[in-house]
Amino acid sequence: MPCIPGLKHWLFIAVIVFTFVSKVSFKARISNISLVDSPTGEKLVKIELSEDRELPGPVVMQKGENELAREVVPIVSQILRSMPGISGGKVRIPRLTVFFTEDEWERILDKPNIGEYLEVVFDGKNLFIKKTED
Repeated sequence: MPCIPGLKHWLFIAVIVFTFVSKVSFKARISNISLVDSPTGEKLVKIELSEDRELPGPVVMQKGENELAREVVPIVSQILRSMPGISGGKVRIPRLTVFFTEDEWERILDKPNIGEYLEVVFDGKNLFIKKTED
């Protein structure tokens, strides 16, 4: 089986990083719940979790060491960020997708809804997903 050049190196680094990471957690919003077909023809419930992040606003660069420019550039940057349409807004970043069989989905008593927030926690060995207040 051919190997991608450098892949073994990155996998080794990933193993080292995961070995030393004590706990990783993030909050994500349920952005979609849909019914999909598996390759075997079985119906699956697909839950997509995403995170809304702010896009960076416009960047104002200054040229040289002008004293006046050093004082004015932060003010201009703040004004541009506060203007509607120019500020970056938000972008949805996919974080995690979970699939349940129809039987598993039916056994869930408190089913999640689109727009609810969940906390995803990875402690190095286990992955936990729990509802949060937000």
